Amino acid sequence: MERIKGNPLTFSLLVLLAVMVLYVGYRHDTLTRGIAYLSVMWLFSFFIDVYALRYPPKNDIEVRNAKRETGYFIFCLLLGMVFFYFRFSGNVDWQHLNPLARLAIIPLIIFVFPIALAIIMLLSGYKPKELGVRLQGLVMVIPILLISFLTNRIVSPESLTWNRVIDESGSVIGAIYSGLILAGLSEEFFRVIGQTRMGALMKNMGYGWLITSTIWAFMHAPKWYGEEHDLKEALLSSTRIIPIGLMWGYLTHRTKSILPSVVVHGFNFWGLQNF
Repeated sequence: MERIKGNPLTFSLLVLLAVMVLYVGYRHDTLTRGIAYLSVMWLFSFFIDVYALRYPPKNDIEVRNAKRETGYFIFCLLLGMVFFYFRFSGNVDWQHLNPLARLAIIPLIIFVFPIALAIIMLLSGYKPKELGVRLQGLVMVIPILLISFLTNRIVSPESLTWNRVIDESGSVIGAIYSGLILAGLSEEFFRVIGQTRMGALMKNMGYGWLITSTIWAFMHAPKWYGEEHDLKEALLSSTRIIPIGLMWGYLTHRTKSILPSVVVHGFNFWGLQNF
């Protein structure tokens, strides 16, 4: 209750988000899955708290210049959105775009996957461990993956995505690489930089956590809009994945390491959040 009273805006937005997720479930006739989804996200947060209280991390994730580093984060984010606009908005015929123009746009993908952001932070003098690359908290991976799988099998076995991911990746090794590196590592690095820098800048880690996970979720909207050309569904689909992003961000916040969330994200082959 003290945390709620100290962060009324964050709490209110979380309640609103839960209502919106349930609305998406109701709209798609998958309300049971929506309830199960929110329930396990809460359960994971509870387990994360229990672990962090029992084994508190020794070091925080370092932030040296919150204002400047938030600027780096936003700069990379905006250039990544420029790539999304040209590639997925539908306002540009990507397939028939001038080859030279396409060649000029493709390098912006280093801002979609936070390669440029990682280079900037390393050039700023950070070591990987100071950015959260630490071998701690990995034990939390086991209950999260196990409960996720079991819940999905019970509530929505048809939405498990393991076979589809393997088909798209070409092999089990390809699926693991795609999950851990292309999705897990890149997106969780983006998240840890955003939530720690904005949290420090606003002197409220809850704001940084919520804003970063919301940005991450809505970065999926251009691709979904490009596939279906339905703006409302693209926005609702982005909204429904915010809770799982918040759970990943909270796991990083409480363990002070991105590796547990990288592994959990990388093995996100269940589809409980997809409705």
